[in-house]
Amino acid sequence: MDAQRFDGPTGPEVRIDDRPFLYFGGTGYLGIQARPELAEAADRAFRRYGIHPATSRSGFGETLPLLEAEAAARTFFGTEACWLLPTGWAVGSALMDANRSRHDRLYLDRDAHYALREAARASGRPIVDFDHLDPDALRSRIDATLLGNERPIVLTDGVFPVSGRIAPLERYLEVIAGYDDPLLLVDDAHGVGVLGPGGRGTVAHLGLHRDERVRFGSTASKALGGYGGLLPGTAMRVEEMRERCRWHEGSTPLPTPIAAATAAAIDIARSEPELRDALSARTDQLRDGLRRLGLTVDDLPTPIVPLVLGDAAAMRRLAGRLRQSGLLVPYLPRYAGLGPDGALRIAVTAAHARDHVAQLLDTLARLL
Repeated sequence: MDAQRFDGPTGPEVRIDDRPFLYFGGTGYLGIQARPELAEAADRAFRRYGIHPATSRSGFGETLPLLEAEAAARTFFGTEACWLLPTGWAVGSALMDANRSRHDRLYLDRDAHYALREAARASGRPIVDFDHLDPDALRSRIDATLLGNERPIVLTDGVFPVSGRIAPLERYLEVIAGYDDPLLLVDDAHGVGVLGPGGRGTVAHLGLHRDERVRFGSTASKALGGYGGLLPGTAMRVEEMRERCRWHEGSTPLPTPIAAATAAAIDIARSEPELRDALSARTDQLRDGLRRLGLTVDDLPTPIVPLVLGDAAAMRRLAGRLRQSGLLVPYLPRYAGLGPDGALRIAVTAAHARDHVAQLLDTLARLL
């Protein structure tokens, strides 16, 4: 495990055991997480407030940095309010708790992230899997299992973390349109900051941000460069979520210096649209270059590209040879949505230079 330990911040160039590498992993898609503005904000907050308030937010646990982070998030999303949770893992759970009166039967994409699946199980409601990204399969499963007095809730990622594929949310809404009080819950951890006007995510990318049948949450810990779960919405809906979920009154909030850094990170993501332009350019360069190598690559606007090349042993060898060449591309033997042999997961960021991606493509051409 020591061989995987970073000796400094993550970015397009990293050091492991004092050796430099080009890094094509992780989820810092806008390249914000190591910006000096974040460290400065965290340092100021730590010196004034300490680590955290040592109580829940309902028990004198509010601090100015927490409120500033939520204000930055609601400005970013263009909503009346946004609730900042201690972790993005909790987003699915909070969405389920907030809508528990509507939990009759849950329909879950077979490759949904672990956090969303865990939230579904914790709800205690019947769960029906449907084939990955398949609206027709969803329709068939609903027709075969939904009882006459039940309401369907569909749960899915917005962007899937290994394939980079985008859920057909509009098609899912067409499937559930004829049912009483249907709901579509979306965990958009890998879409926010990357897709949609202003980077507001998959729901906005597909033009569904005003559809009352859709609820979504995300995280600040990926493209946005901060930390914590994000639940944007109207002031009334966010207040309802806080009242119905146990996180507000039962958990210590996000550490105060991290909240301050998160506020700074979200402000950067909002005020520097050129970051998304740079990310789009590197995404196009990567996907076009891989196609020129003869590899099958989906035409998608997301910066995640999985490569399945032979069996698990072959991909481990390729990851090792890339590492010997100074390039880190993670091989994932198992993850939500992967087949039995896993995949090499390539991710680019706004901080990658054109030469970084060119070096990756040249090395792949030589090794393949």
